[in-house]
Amino acid sequence: MKSEIFLKRFGISLSVIVIVFVAINIYVDVFGLFLGRKDRRVYTNERTSKYLLSFRYVPENYNGFILGPSLSANLNPTQIKNYKVYNASIMGANISDLHYLVKNLLEKGNIKVAIICLDPYLTKEFGKKSATIDPKEYIGALGSVNLLKTYGMLCVRKFNLFPQRFAPDLIDANGWNNFELEMRDLNSKQAIDEKVRLKKHEETKIDPRSYEELAQVIRELRAKNIQVVAYFSPVPYSIYSIGKEKYGQFELAMGKLFIEKDILINLNEERYQSITSDYTTFIDHGHLSATGQAFVLREIQSRLFTQGN
Repeated sequence: MKSEIFLKRFGISLSVIVIVFVAINIYVDVFGLFLGRKDRRVYTNERTSKYLLSFRYVPENYNGFILGPSLSANLNPTQIKNYKVYNASIMGANISDLHYLVKNLLEKGNIKVAIICLDPYLTKEFGKKSATIDPKEYIGALGSVNLLKTYGMLCVRKFNLFPQRFAPDLIDANGWNNFELEMRDLNSKQAIDEKVRLKKHEETKIDPRSYEELAQVIRELRAKNIQVVAYFSPVPYSIYSIGKEKYGQFELAMGKLFIEKDILINLNEERYQSITSDYTTFIDHGHLSATGQAFVLREIQSRLFTQGN
């Protein structure tokens, strides 16, 4: 009898603890899923965090987004005027990963402009690259290991506990991933010259299934009457020259996905040679420095303004 009473009390106590824990998580609402709070940001696990933020936080606070892998992740979207843009790019993500976010943004938001970074990384492989982007993560926001890790990193970054390792404002409320804050010993000249010495350029192979998925994403955007802006991210001129034929084939294939009302920008054209030849445009063999980011954003802003007028 005593054991039955104990088990009953234990069950009630455990239930109360679970209910309180879930209630606290709903109140804190670190991903903006339940109370629709503003100024939500990524503290750790960028893939899962940005996926969860795409359910409500981004659709309720933004009318545009940037989509791509790491090459576009460090673009500061506040430099795009006339739109409130969120940077939904994810380090190491392909179009299969990013499609999950797009579906949420189109279903739940009022998106006006979508900016897509056309880097070969986006389409070289098909299928999600990890299990951390999954609808089950929505329930996990009520209580999971990922949530506990997020709370831990929230404290580390918010209170600047280990500034030498974890930057407090690595990813801001607009999705801007200023990842070079946590990088050390970057030398673009050394990285670019080494690629040239080895005669190595980026892999430009396109997986046909990934290509079709990108085409599907673009069709979904057009179906919502969203202004599509796509750009080929700048490649260091000396590296681009090594693989010029391959890069040209990639650009030609990508170009076929777009129509006249879309905006397509090739930042590797010869007229940009003075910029892509400049080591200060990059932080390594391809990722953009603050100077390179400003260049890309100016070109996007200019074309958006021209198209809108």
